[in-house]
Amino acid sequence: MTFTYEKPFAFVDVETTGGVIGQDRLTEIAIIRFDGNKVSTYQTLINPTCHISSFIQNLTGISNGMVAKAPLFSDVAGQICELLEGHVFVAHNVRFDYSFIKSEFKRVGIDFKTPKLCTVKLSRRLYPAYERHGLDYLVQRHQLQITQRHRAYGDAHVLLQFWQLVNQQFDGAYLQQAVQELMTIPHLPEHIDPEEIESIPNRLGVYLLYGDNDRLLFVGKGNKLRQRVLSFFAKDRALPAGKSFSDRVMRVDYIECAGELDALLTEERLIEQYKPEKNKSPRRRRTGELEQWPFRDYAVLPENNLKHVFWHWQYLGTAHDTEELAQTLSREKHDFSHEIYKILVRNMSRLVAL
Repeated sequence: MTFTYEKPFAFVDVETTGGVIGQDRLTEIAIIRFDGNKVSTYQTLINPTCHISSFIQNLTGISNGMVAKAPLFSDVAGQICELLEGHVFVAHNVRFDYSFIKSEFKRVGIDFKTPKLCTVKLSRRLYPAYERHGLDYLVQRHQLQITQRHRAYGDAHVLLQFWQLVNQQFDGAYLQQAVQELMTIPHLPEHIDPEEIESIPNRLGVYLLYGDNDRLLFVGKGNKLRQRVLSFFAKDRALPAGKSFSDRVMRVDYIECAGELDALLTEERLIEQYKPEKNKSPRRRRTGELEQWPFRDYAVLPENNLKHVFWHWQYLGTAHDTEELAQTLSREKHDFSHEIYKILVRNMSRLVAL
């Protein structure tokens, strides 16, 4: 049985001025469209309207001079949109290429959205015995041909070769199932946009789940936020109907944090402030059960470039500089929080008098 194309594939690769989406810009794009038989190609340099560093020039071979007379993205946006429309967007580490192109489209007022497939994940699924699945490893492992590494067309053409290879090595029905599973984000409520979840960074922070009327339902934290949110929905879906509340979630938001303590304190501050109905009610502790506050007045808990500020077991806030510190010290004192107290007791050795 051969693989059945519900939509043709577009193998895409981009080169950029750096790795920060929304800040760095495209310098080159290649699109190779394939419907199982016919191949069509498109490639162009892009003028990023900003300087390309020497490091990126050495990596890609694309210089400032080469892009000086290249078209702006706005000049070719319509053509690129037309080429990608109706296709599955396929790339190696697809979040990078897709997010950069989506960001460029957003700059010119186009809301770009199309199904996508990651060949890193596909390689991991089809060849689980191998530990590494970077593009260089695919080239070496499968003896694929590459003309120019770190140039958009050369890298995109490797993906076409890889796809043609796996179609020879695997049964079409098995490949169909693997692709379908990789393109589907499981367990998400129907009204949650998968792209909203895909845009969440896989970094340390706090996530917030909102229901009707933008009421905060739940606050949680995770070292890898996107993965943690997906895990939450997967586990919640498995609960009995009376305990599951995924279908009530209308919006997901997040806050990136600078460290583990920052995440813990941010989580507790939000729970204390908004009292989300799905978070456990904070335990109250009698004042007589508390350890004695070991400082005369204020104390700080340093973390990276932050200072978490406390007054008699109460968390006042977090400051980045002296100005913020002065504002934090002037804040109104809050009610005692047992959870904040537990965090402080665990970190007593790090507390510093202010």
